[in-house]
Amino acid sequence: MKKIYFIALFCCSLVNTAQKSTADTLIYTTTDVAPSYPQGYQALYSFICANVSVPVSEIPTEKNKNTVFIKFVVEKDGSTSNYEIMKGINKTCDAEAMRVIKLMSNWNPGGTTKYNKFQPLRMYMTIPIKFFQNFSACEASYNQIFTKK
Repeated sequence: MKKIYFIALFCCSLVNTAQKSTADTLIYTTTDVAPSYPQGYQALYSFICANVSVPVSEIPTEKNKNTVFIKFVVEKDGSTSNYEIMKGINKTCDAEAMRVIKLMSNWNPGGTTKYNKFQPLRMYMTIPIKFFQNFSACEASYNQIFTKK
């Protein structure tokens, strides 16, 4: 009889340990509220322009081939993790884009407004980083995006 109780107790404990929560491991691609850079996207791209530094010889001269796309996760606390180059140019530009993305921290996390209460969620972001021959071309390109009406 003691063996039966022991086996039943053991089986119940296995069921309890086998059910782990997946809520903390899920990474969303869309949510009610997207993650955002604290001072806005114009400040984000100004930060990128100010911090990207590669030799001019490494930057492709073709206009459509000068962008690196980096995907990363904005965590619930606004930190970033899981960096991945989705589309690269070359090793030098890819490494520089990765370095600059890792400098950015303290994002406003994305989430859902379930029951009129904001709940932060882990979410993917993809950022394009363009490489230019000089800083003023970088600023002009990104400013053009934000001044279109």
